Amino acid sequence: MNSKLIGSILIIGGTAIGGGMLAMPIISSGVGFPGISLILILIWIAMCYTSMLLVDCYKHHSHTDGLNTMTRLYLGKVGSIITGIAMLTLMYALVSAYIAGGSNILHINLMNLLNLEISPRQTAVVFTVIFGGIVALGAKIVDITTKWIFFIKLLFLLIIILTMVGFINIDYLATTPLEQKLLYSSIPIIFTSFGFHIVVPSMVKYLNGDQVLLKKAFFYGSLLPLVVYLIWEMSILGSIEPHTFFQIIQDNKGLEGMILAISSLSESSWMQIPINVFTAAAILTSLLGVALALFDYIKDLTKNVSFINNRFILFLITFVPPLIFALYYPQGFILALSYAAISVVVTSLFIPVFMYIRVKKARGEKISVLNKISFTLIICFGIGILIIQTLMSIGKLPILD
Repeated sequence: MNSKLIGSILIIGGTAIGGGMLAMPIISSGVGFPGISLILILIWIAMCYTSMLLVDCYKHHSHTDGLNTMTRLYLGKVGSIITGIAMLTLMYALVSAYIAGGSNILHINLMNLLNLEISPRQTAVVFTVIFGGIVALGAKIVDITTKWIFFIKLLFLLIIILTMVGFINIDYLATTPLEQKLLYSSIPIIFTSFGFHIVVPSMVKYLNGDQVLLKKAFFYGSLLPLVVYLIWEMSILGSIEPHTFFQIIQDNKGLEGMILAISSLSESSWMQIPINVFTAAAILTSLLGVALALFDYIKDLTKNVSFINNRFILFLITFVPPLIFALYYPQGFILALSYAAISVVVTSLFIPVFMYIRVKKARGEKISVLNKISFTLIICFGIGILIIQTLMSIGKLPILD
């Protein structure tokens, strides 16, 4: 298989497999494996399909055209502004979240392993400079770095899963939702966990617009998270008694609850090592993918502004705002995962469908009946997610944290 194709698959998969995956067992603790599996598969179908629509929009365009250029051309100024707001809000929020989460893990490890006295804010700056510098060097360096971190992530994920396989109980996997409303509340975060569309322009550029390679990259790149998520959920939900797991999550909010629940399976504390490494690697692969997309998007957005069009200025615009947010709002990791679904609906469902329709019209090509039906289902799905998020915000549906 083409080396660039493998790298692209890993960037796409790595962008998806990150913070959302870490939150997944937490939000599915009261849902059960059958329900969460169905949601995962349906969301993957929708997201894979719309990524193919975006790729097809580039068929007769330069592979260097960014998403801002494409949306302005086909959706006009208003469509371009809406896309820009959604893209920037999503990417800045996620980069902020990953800087906050990644620097926190780095700080803990520097303190515990090397006994270094360094403040959390200094750690955040060091973390941003190192990994932001990798992104500023371009997609090729991100490709190489992602391959290694992705390998480490999968290796330690495998260690965790193999350890937990011996504890899997079929009865636990057959459990139905403890509360029906939790099934709906889980959808936004699960949906956000497939938010890889932001790297479409970067991948189009990296693969020189090759439609065959791009469609393979996005099919396998989106399938990889689905498979990993299903195995991950099966391992955790099948290993811990559902009511016990749900209670641990209720008593210990966030990632701490999940780590405590997994660690409780083993009498030894060694399980915290692979969990810690996996958590760090998951955040890093997502940071590199999302930050690369943000860097390229800002570059395209400001391509006519000469004083901005150099890597150092682009680096500052890309990373300084998230760094400031991470320094003063350390809980941004949780906030981003809770509300990122709103922006993902716009960038991953609405924009691909509407732009594809306009592209087909510009080419003088007809849209098949099957595609029209698919578009209707996609739009209804997107509206449904927005309604769920709204109901969660006003307290009509439970908020999972």
